[in-house]
Amino acid sequence: MTTHHPHPPDTPGQAPPPPLAPPSPSPSSSPSSASSSVPSSSLPFGVQLGLLVAMAFAIPAQLYLAIPVAERIRTAYGTDAASAAWTGAAFSFAYAVGFLVFGPLSDRVGRRPVLAWGALATAVTTGLTAAAPGLGWFLAGRAAQGFAAATFAPAALAYVTERAPAARRPVALSLLTTGLLGAGIAGQVYGQLVTEYADWRTAFWPPALLYAAAALALWRLLPPDRERAHASSAPPSPPSSPSSASPRTVAATALVLLRTRGPATVFAAALPVFGSFVAFYAVLERELRATYGYDSNALLLAQAAGALGLAAAPLLNRRYGEAGPRALALTGYLSAASGLLLALLAAVLAQPAALIGAGALFVAGTGLTVPGCVGLLHQLAPQAKGTAGAVNTFALFVGASAGQLAAAHLSLVPMLAVLTAATLLAALALSRTEPPRTRESLRS
Repeated sequence: MTTHHPHPPDTPGQAPPPPLAPPSPSPSSSPSSASSSVPSSSLPFGVQLGLLVAMAFAIPAQLYLAIPVAERIRTAYGTDAASAAWTGAAFSFAYAVGFLVFGPLSDRVGRRPVLAWGALATAVTTGLTAAAPGLGWFLAGRAAQGFAAATFAPAALAYVTERAPAARRPVALSLLTTGLLGAGIAGQVYGQLVTEYADWRTAFWPPALLYAAAALALWRLLPPDRERAHASSAPPSPPSSPSSASPRTVAATALVLLRTRGPATVFAAALPVFGSFVAFYAVLERELRATYGYDSNALLLAQAAGALGLAAAPLLNRRYGEAGPRALALTGYLSAASGLLLALLAAVLAQPAALIGAGALFVAGTGLTVPGCVGLLHQLAPQAKGTAGAVNTFALFVGASAGQLAAAHLSLVPMLAVLTAATLLAALALSRTEPPRTRESLRS
């Protein structure tokens, strides 16, 4: 949850966003909802966190499993590679839009209803996707999946921020964020196992059952939202919190952010982050199969190298995070660009092992970029953190959608060249923004 800071003086020539409305009463605070859950006092927070971290790996993984499964879907529906690329793009675009909806909604109706009902909706849409009779229905199911899956991350992050004891809050948030990023590797590994050993619909049926079970667990194990005001040491939500305002006010605040140089630069720099991740692994898998004859077991090892990069990110975060979020984000972009450049060189020299190793550096850089940009937005827009985070996540997954489509049209070397240039341009743009300590923060 955001803390309420004193408003800085207005920046000359800049109109502040409209005043923010107080939150509506939470429907989840009714006695009937309270009686159907385990009281928070009887359930350790660590159990709740463990459930949320497990779902952080499982729910967004549906986006990334499209990378290895797309070819099987192309064959099953008799379509071309460009159309099959929408397997991931339809999901990620709807996922991006969903963040703009469910972040503010969870502030108005409560975290527990959004998490539980969202998991149930994800289960239903995942099952319907598996049963799709044709490509059109399948892509519609993927879009519905993405929109439903977007309920999880904003509500889970807010829940942990509110519920975690103050001393454990940074570690709790780090674990949840690692799960959300680790879904990129977990989804690919699961998809790869499916393509090797099972029918492609197996990529959807078992997760649908898992999400249905998770919906029940979230409803039973998370305390009702009427207890939010009494949760551990977390402060109550300020009335002026942007994410608790009406949808119209949130939209107006987002427009102000988009017209403000600092936040707008961060949003633009977010576009290539997940786009590069999705595109890199899409073209890498295709190249390793077609050119170097890698089988599924070898591809799993290639993805494990990416997992090493992800595991290194928290250690690097601790090393470079002390310099501030702007420095952390720039370190992440430059590390990712270095990994992409090395991968490009390895591709030109036909060195697959070096190509895979360079991917680990690229993933580690991506793991630094995301928290760095989020922290930078919190400094540039301290009174609009919720809205800024929603717009930034929207940009991240619009980029993921574009990356999936671009990978269907470009081969490895041209794709790596484009990704390297895009990442370096993002770093350059971010480096030219004024440090937050020397500029007026956005007032809302």
